[in-house]
Amino acid sequence: MSTTQGMGKTLLKIRSHLNGLTKTEQKVAQYILDNASDIIYHSVTELAEKADVGETTVLRFCRKLKFQGFQDFKLSLAQDLVKPIDNLHEEVSEDDDSTALNEKIIANHIRTLEQTRELAVSDQLGKAIDALFQAHSIYFFGVGSSGLTAMQAAHSFSRIGKRSSAKIDTHFQAMEAALMTKDDVAVGISISGSTKDTVENLTLAKKTGATVIAITSNARSPITKVADIVLLMIARENPLQGSSLAAKISQLAVIDILNVAVSLQMKDEALKYREISAKAISEKLF
Repeated sequence: MSTTQGMGKTLLKIRSHLNGLTKTEQKVAQYILDNASDIIYHSVTELAEKADVGETTVLRFCRKLKFQGFQDFKLSLAQDLVKPIDNLHEEVSEDDDSTALNEKIIANHIRTLEQTRELAVSDQLGKAIDALFQAHSIYFFGVGSSGLTAMQAAHSFSRIGKRSSAKIDTHFQAMEAALMTKDDVAVGISISGSTKDTVENLTLAKKTGATVIAITSNARSPITKVADIVLLMIARENPLQGSSLAAKISQLAVIDILNVAVSLQMKDEALKYREISAKAISEKLF
């Protein structure tokens, strides 16, 4: 950028700090200035690779600008760059009527599912299915919106007779992770792949010898460094669009594929447990 005209406060802040940065930090700053609109979709790992620096340099750069970390920096940048209407949904406009909203949002969900299907890497998917089928117990980890997906996943696998768990409290998550064994599987769910609690809990699980599966939209992120198996799904969210339903649908689609595949391997056993589960809750209904 050759001019500061039209710059948001975050980019101006970077400009004002340029001379006080180290050479490697300046590489980060320049890459951000040249690619600001893309940065809000990057993980810290991705930005470090693009700028040809270490992740610690990116974090140090953010703190020099008085941000708590990279996510805090991205949020500030997104507030400068993203139009208010885009905070609700990138595909819609203020002039859309209900019919147009219906068509656009459903088309977006369909496109997300189709792109998630294209991302499925057969060998990684196959390894995940085999690991889940062989697992003694399955522990799902996620926080926020991904925590809700983790709970749904644990529910789905419990109904086919697989011992499954998903805790909301991150302290309980850490305890479960630390008590896993080599016969267990840990599944971490994080759209960004940079959720600190989830990555830390998967690291604890990895130390016990458990197999670690990551479900994320970011192939270059901290969670993929911990995982033995990586399953990718589509979710292009900026920091102001967290918990989008398109991302949730994409996550659930991956969970459903895994659940159905494991059910098919379990054959009659899965059907038996489905019937037992259904009978257990049938009396709860009018």
